[in-house]
Amino acid sequence: MLAFCLAALMAVPSPALADSVDLPYYPAPISMVDVDDRAVAVYDTGGEGEPVVLLHGLGTNLAFWRGTIPVLEAEGRRVIALDLPGYGLSDKDGVDGTMGGFATAVAGTMDALSVPEADVVGISMGGQIAMTLALDHPDRVRHLALLSPAGIETFTEQESAGMKMLVTAAAIANTPEPQVAANIAANFAAYDEARDGWILDQRLAVMARADFQAYAAANAASVAGMLDGRVYERLGEIAMPTLVLYGAGDRLIPNPYLHPTLTTEAVAQAARDAMPHAEVEMIDGAGHLVMLEQPEAVHARLCAFLGE
Repeated sequence: MLAFCLAALMAVPSPALADSVDLPYYPAPISMVDVDDRAVAVYDTGGEGEPVVLLHGLGTNLAFWRGTIPVLEAEGRRVIALDLPGYGLSDKDGVDGTMGGFATAVAGTMDALSVPEADVVGISMGGQIAMTLALDHPDRVRHLALLSPAGIETFTEQESAGMKMLVTAAAIANTPEPQVAANIAANFAAYDEARDGWILDQRLAVMARADFQAYAAANAASVAGMLDGRVYERLGEIAMPTLVLYGAGDRLIPNPYLHPTLTTEAVAQAARDAMPHAEVEMIDGAGHLVMLEQPEAVHARLCAFLGE
C-alpha cells in the first residue's frame, strides 16, 4: 500500500487556480453553500470516490491544502476543502468560535453536499475541530487524520485567561507586517521563501479585504474556543481509526511561551497514552505546517492510512 501511495505522489498535477475570487492561490472552482443561513466557501472535486474533508487551521484557509488536494484526488477520492466560518471566503460576521460551533458547521457543510460520512483530515485548530466532530458526531467520521493538532496540549485556567487577554481582535488587526511575516515563518522548521512566500502574499491580501476586522474577530474567538474546548479530556472516547502526525521541528506546539520546557514529542506521547485507536508519529524536518514542509512524507503516510 505504501508503494502505491508513493507512486500516486509522482507527477500529480496541481488544481487550477481560481480567477474569480479576490484571494490568491485558491483552487478552482470555488462554490458557496448555505449552512444555517451562512455562506461557506467550498472546493469540491466531486465524483463518486470516497469523500475526504479537509479542515484548515487558525488564521488560514482552504488554499493551504492546495498541495494535498491533487494527491488525494489522484487516489480516486472526492476531496472537499472548506473555509471555516470566519475565514477565507466564508461569511465572517457573528462567528461561533467554539470548537463545537465549528464542528456543527462542518457537519452542516457535509449535509449541504449530501455527504453522510467522510474521512476527515485537520491541521492544527482544524485537528481540534476534527476531534470535536468525531466526538459529537461519530457517525459522520470514518477515519480521522490529525496533523499537528491543537487540543492535546493542556493549559491551566490561568494560562487560558492570559492567552485570551493577549489574543484580541484588536491585537490581531493591528499586527504590523514584519511581525506577520515572522509569525508565518514560525510555522516551519526551516522557512523557505521560494516555497513558502505565497503565504505572506495571501495574508497581505486578506489584510486588504473589507472584512478583515471581522476576520480578526473570528481569529480571537477561535483562540478562546480552542482554549475552552477541552477535547483532551475526551481523547479516550475517539473510537475510529486515527492518525496523528507532529513535525519534529514544530515551533508552535507546545506553546513556546507558556510551556518552554515541554517538547513536541511529549505532546505526541500524551496523544499515544490517551488515544488507544491512534497511530502517532513524528515527521522529521517538519515544523507546524507538516504537509507544506514535508509534503512527500506526509502525503504518503496520509494516503496509506486512509486506504487501510
